[in-house]
Amino acid sequence: MKTLLIIFLGTIVILFLGINKPEKKSLPYILILLLAALSMIPFDWYDAMTGNMAKWQTKYVSIKMLFWDIPALAFSAVLIIASMLVFILFSNQSRKGADLPGLMLFSLCGGLMMTSFTNLVMLFLGIEALSIPLYVLAGSRKTDLRSNEAGLKYFLMGAFSTAIFLLGCAFVYGGTGSLDIISIGRSAGMMGHIGVKSALLHSGIIILLASMLFKVAAFPFHFWSPDVYDGSPNRTTVFMATVVKIAAFAAFFRLFQYAFSDIKGWWSQSMAIAAAATILVGNIAAVRQKSFKRTLAYSSIAHAGYMLMAVLSAPEDGFWALLIYTLAYAASAVAVFYLLDRYGKESEGYSFESFGESGAGNRFASLVLIVSMFSMAGIPLTAGFAGKFMLFSSAFAQYNWLVGIALLGSAISIAYYFRIFKEVLFKPTAGLSAYKITWGEYAGLALALVLTLSIGLWPALITGIQTMVVK
Repeated sequence: MKTLLIIFLGTIVILFLGINKPEKKSLPYILILLLAALSMIPFDWYDAMTGNMAKWQTKYVSIKMLFWDIPALAFSAVLIIASMLVFILFSNQSRKGADLPGLMLFSLCGGLMMTSFTNLVMLFLGIEALSIPLYVLAGSRKTDLRSNEAGLKYFLMGAFSTAIFLLGCAFVYGGTGSLDIISIGRSAGMMGHIGVKSALLHSGIIILLASMLFKVAAFPFHFWSPDVYDGSPNRTTVFMATVVKIAAFAAFFRLFQYAFSDIKGWWSQSMAIAAAATILVGNIAAVRQKSFKRTLAYSSIAHAGYMLMAVLSAPEDGFWALLIYTLAYAASAVAVFYLLDRYGKESEGYSFESFGESGAGNRFASLVLIVSMFSMAGIPLTAGFAGKFMLFSSAFAQYNWLVGIALLGSAISIAYYFRIFKEVLFKPTAGLSAYKITWGEYAGLALALVLTLSIGLWPALITGIQTMVVK
């Protein structure tokens, strides 16, 4: 709770401090704000483990609406770290005002609500708080028709999916008489135990499943994602691909594992089929793209398919697998999108051939690109491999056929992930040119590189936390 309040109140202050100042002047205040919020998570974690919640927290925010348990705090930390990487690497803006960074921070507040909700009303409010600023951010380049198209498409698709979500909530309420996910889980489990089938509850689950698949851009509701990602400014795109997607999956996992886990046999096969189709469609479509940015957009769809496997797994195994995978994906994706923004040529549609210019290559940038692409492809000794290994292991017992499809999708992904190396490393006239990178941007790339390699080489950095929690 303290984390959410710090970011919300701090964002209001930053908006006023940044009036009529270059946007990059607000970066130190934003980083201090995010670090302060991140520093509160260990204290909240301790309170969650011991059950000693602050009196003001339980007085003003009922645990029947928001509850900062260990999964909520863990995903909140991932969201904040991903946001820090985005701000560090995409903050070199000459425009005045702190309105766009402020919108991103308000969107982050919605993401934090989505990780900690215990009531479907709060999930709805979190989705809206996350989405509304993004409608503005997607269309923030007013003179760019593609940005205008992206903003309009994202607004319309977001509105439709939210309406579908509310319809699902109404059906679930009609079937269980509650919007509290624990009460819903209790009612659903009792119905499953005595063999009662509720048409309202089952219809509500299907509708909620469709709306959440829409939010995470999974098959068959993925069609909006490539156009929105391609038309949005690069900073907005990477924010949607990392922070927004992670928040959506944290909410997805929390909703279906807390509320519907006792009747998992009823909806799991539908979700498994959706996961398999998402993996195949995302990877196959990515291979056929000529634009590196659209390739990353379809790659994000494929990663959504992998993350769905965590929702299908046992709650504890799925949680830790999803936590490692989202952290690995955030570190790699932010670094790759940054290098795309710096070295790709927008005038040529960010084609593979436009990536980089002739001249002496930037060796550090090339190293970060190679490691990040290895991680996204799931090559051993990277964080992406550790995340995929945990995801596949957690789902193998019940969905070995899905794991086989996921392995096939990972093999296909190597074709387009490694395609960029041909342009950057193996052409004598190409390579990442010696573009001037600030020390702050070097620090951001170094942080992404350290996270990717450290989790890949020493997964115990995360599994050690799991051991402490179990004890």
